[in-house]
Amino acid sequence: GSEKKKNVLIPYRDSKLTRLLQNALGGSSKTIMICALSPASSNHEETLSTLRYADRAKKIKNVAVPNENPQERLMRELREENEKLRKMFEAMQGGVMPDADSIKEMGLAQQEIAAMEGALAEFNKSWEEKVAESREQQEAARLRRSSITPGFLSLQPMMVNLNE
Repeated sequence: GSEKKKNVLIPYRDSKLTRLLQNALGGSSKTIMICALSPASSNHEETLSTLRYADRAKKIKNVAVPNENPQERLMRELREENEKLRKMFEAMQGGVMPDADSIKEMGLAQQEIAAMEGALAEFNKSWEEKVAESREQQEAARLRRSSITPGFLSLQPMMVNLNE
């Protein structure tokens, strides 16, 4: 039952209104829709169409997430971690030893910090460094493809007689 709910696709209607509201309906924002209905019998079809559209739009579920620069997010997380470690250090200075959960948490935090520092170093690489690294990788791949036997790299073309 729950697998069917997760894979439900709510089709977007191909209309001008949907195109105008595309960012609001499919973006990371909260949206409120107000429908104008008419009790007149002459507007019966238009009212039903509006209600169908509102019903389909109601089924669209989005999770709003704050738009945040990855570098700013990393800096915020590192500041929070730094403050937490500072408090633990002050507690240890006072003679209180951390419990096993805190020690395990510190180990996990150190691994996370190392991963974040690696990501930050990769992010801060200059464009030229990235281009040079990519060229080196392409050259190595070209050399691997051009070699006939593993471990034999040659920059000169080779001719092999297959009839002998």
